[in-house]
Amino acid sequence: MRLRFVLSWVLAPLLVISVALAGGYWVSGRVGDTRSSLTSAVDSLPADTLVAGFTDWANIRERLDVGDASTAAGRATLNDDAALRDLSTRSVIGRFVEEMHSLFGWSVADLEWEVFGQAADGAAMVGRFDSSVSLSDVRGALRKLGYQQDGRVWNASESTPTTGDLSSALASIAIVPGKHLVVAADRPTYVMTVLQTIDRDEPSLLSVSPAAKVAQALAGSDAALIQSGPFACSGASLEKQSADVQAQASAAIARAGQLADFAFAGRGLTDLSTNKQQLKFAMGFDSPSQAAAQLTTRKALARGAFIGGSGRVEDSLQLTGSRVDGSTATLQFDHDPVTASYMGGLGPVLFASCPS
Repeated sequence: MRLRFVLSWVLAPLLVISVALAGGYWVSGRVGDTRSSLTSAVDSLPADTLVAGFTDWANIRERLDVGDASTAAGRATLNDDAALRDLSTRSVIGRFVEEMHSLFGWSVADLEWEVFGQAADGAAMVGRFDSSVSLSDVRGALRKLGYQQDGRVWNASESTPTTGDLSSALASIAIVPGKHLVVAADRPTYVMTVLQTIDRDEPSLLSVSPAAKVAQALAGSDAALIQSGPFACSGASLEKQSADVQAQASAAIARAGQLADFAFAGRGLTDLSTNKQQLKFAMGFDSPSQAAAQLTTRKALARGAFIGGSGRVEDSLQLTGSRVDGSTATLQFDHDPVTASYMGGLGPVLFASCPS
């Protein structure tokens, strides 16, 4: 039997950026939207999105006790500590806090949340501004930077200052006043694709039931990664591991029970204290019975030797809860942030893996 370890789709996002939960999609604007930040963010991405990376900047600023990060010192703390604690791993602009503040007048210090989505035909970042941000000031900064407006989209021009990867990430920008959103991509055509979703002219990723259920399971996370099954199972396979690791994984699965593929999978990280984080893994299967069986199998694989890693799983992750909600199975762990990092999706995690 071959087995593929779950890895995140390594997006190199800055280079490519350019309802109800039951099946419909939300029709209201920002006012009265009482859903979780993650659910709102997923609802802004096109239905054919294959990978979504989410960062709840309002929560993270509160966790890190930096207030509104209105000072250079606060922004530096947000930039550095969020990265050190694996909270900004899924962000495409989180590494450029001070640079964006200087150029655009806003940064992740001024966002409630940010989501980056990749589909087969493009990728884009969507962020919701904090209510204190003046959209008039945002547009004014774009003009000063040399952006030229073409309908709803502002495009960088030859006079726009270049800032390396950030220039690609913010090459084309649109503002959605009614929802206080900003949309950015590397080209205007995909910005318009996302705007059609936000305007409800096209369905969102939230209309895809397995993705919506995974998002629901991860609601409240400070950072989250949601992937379609093929992407969640892509990357390094067991064949790339040593023969010893392959043998250990196969033996563990033989004892625990066979793994099944999932339609969508995700992981969510929440900062609880200096020494403690919560990490959830959610997987959407074909049926409630399959989800229940897979939960039992995957719980058995969530303890003991860290196959493909070092030591024991318990050295980094302590299983504290598990549940099945319909066809979605979720494992919840206490995580020591000074051990392994998981939001990059790099490295084997056997209990969240796929057969092949």
